[in-house]
Amino acid sequence: MARQGPVALPGFANVPTPNQARLKIFDHVDIPVINMTRCLILSLCIFLFYAPAHCAEPADDVLFSTSFERPPQATFQQLKIGSVEINATGTANITSRFAHSGDTSLHMLGDANNTVTLVLPPELSGVKGIRFYAERWTVKGPFTFKVEVQQDGTWRDVAQLDSVIDVGARFRSHIQLPVTGNAKTDAIRFSTEAASSSGLLIDDLSLHSSVPKRPTTIPIDVMPSEPLKLIGSQSLFVSGTQDTHTFRIPAIATATNGDLIAACDARRTGSGDLLPQRTIDIVFRRSTDNGETWTPMEVMDQSDDGGCSDPSLLVDEITGDIFCFYNFMNNDKSSKEFRFYVQKSSDHGKSWGKPDDFTDQVAPPELKDAFKFITSGRGIQTRDGTLIHNYVRVGQGVTLFASRDHGRTWKTFGDVTPGDESKVVELSDGTLMVNSRIAPGKRLVHRSSDGGKTWDSLNDVSLPDPRCNASIIQYTAKADGYSKNRLLFCNAASNQERQNLAVRISYDDGATWSAGKVIDKGAAAYSEMTILKDGSFGVLYEPGYSEVRFVRFSLDALTDGTDRLNKPYVRAYKAGS
Repeated sequence: MARQGPVALPGFANVPTPNQARLKIFDHVDIPVINMTRCLILSLCIFLFYAPAHCAEPADDVLFSTSFERPPQATFQQLKIGSVEINATGTANITSRFAHSGDTSLHMLGDANNTVTLVLPPELSGVKGIRFYAERWTVKGPFTFKVEVQQDGTWRDVAQLDSVIDVGARFRSHIQLPVTGNAKTDAIRFSTEAASSSGLLIDDLSLHSSVPKRPTTIPIDVMPSEPLKLIGSQSLFVSGTQDTHTFRIPAIATATNGDLIAACDARRTGSGDLLPQRTIDIVFRRSTDNGETWTPMEVMDQSDDGGCSDPSLLVDEITGDIFCFYNFMNNDKSSKEFRFYVQKSSDHGKSWGKPDDFTDQVAPPELKDAFKFITSGRGIQTRDGTLIHNYVRVGQGVTLFASRDHGRTWKTFGDVTPGDESKVVELSDGTLMVNSRIAPGKRLVHRSSDGGKTWDSLNDVSLPDPRCNASIIQYTAKADGYSKNRLLFCNAASNQERQNLAVRISYDDGATWSAGKVIDKGAAAYSEMTILKDGSFGVLYEPGYSEVRFVRFSLDALTDGTDRLNKPYVRAYKAGS
């Protein structure tokens, strides 16, 4: 069967870029502003088309609703909204600091055994659906959140929402829960435990007489546990050695001649990121024997005019050049500007050219002092030879940029929102996938079949994640003569803590994933994968923050011998192949 041709990127000209004014219609429709008249017309059209899909229930389905506008803005133990009595243990208040709608919301602070209970009058006892918007205050643990109902004098669980509620981001978590059973409901209880002085925000709460048509999906809290048999494991960068307080942020790539390049941050004076300290260098080591031995550590950029962090590597399979991207801040501590630098090697990573500041090619002037950074780890080359990478606009989303002239120039071609540190991959049919960290308990996956003009997005709860950078790579494609399409994903497979580093495989372009096998069941944070010249896999990862470690494994070990290549692995493809 003939392979579908690669999806062409839209010339980098017709896709909105971050410097255009934008119009927000609802929370997830984002269009460029052309002029006010057109915007009003377009807004009305989208509203008329889009609103019915979001009016999930008729108006007479609502039994009770509140956006917590009427009570005084203060801590309370008891208050009444309409016919519903609300009782609180621990610390709860009505706050005007944040709201999904109106001016205020309910804030349950970070106390143990903190509950808010809605005591329902008889006319509301037939509730079958609970809906609300929520926001977790901070990523710091602990965090638990449970919803219960009282029926016939007994409390029973409705949902455990620990891994569902997003951190910050303006009440992005829209929770819709069914209340099952025939018994009448006397009360509804929210229970949370969170870090001190943080907690949970709830707004636009409503009770319904029917179950929601699209109930919230709750991740199954079953993590990979079977250990992965490794070919080898060794520490490449050990914190506290080589004049470095902490090594962090791994990146690894395989050159076209098969050599391995492993890079990371050398955080000289502390463990913090680039913003508070400018004493960070990008360092690297090389291996010419599949990771058996490695060269001594070297510094990428020898200048001392600022700090560098978050390396990512991209190999041009056509020219053989390797690009190392990173973020740069000068030594002026009053400056908050992140600049984007890239260095190129044309000898398989042995030597590197001078840093090239390409920030102005991909970031508009209004982002000068914005919190933005290139995602660490890796970029990709698509089947048509285009080089693609991305950077994060913190709190806004992800911007994709690309080069069609082998890295001489770069240009943005699309935005995806929401998103955080993300990895881009080209799927077997040419679709682009952006797999992003977003919130504990899930990954956010965006797909585009038109080269980045439009995106379909979903929360993938089959990939538990503690909100940490991960790695995804395409291994084989049927179009190249292999028997299967194979996609690999590696992350800290945990809904809460950065631990339990695991690898999964997908044969359907990420629609479903294997149960996964565990590389390291202990502390594990950022990771990056590469395919070695013999077809085995290498992972460079952080086992906690004490070192950066390299491990190697095979497809046979990952699949218990049930999956093997039907022909020897061949890396490098060429444009148009």
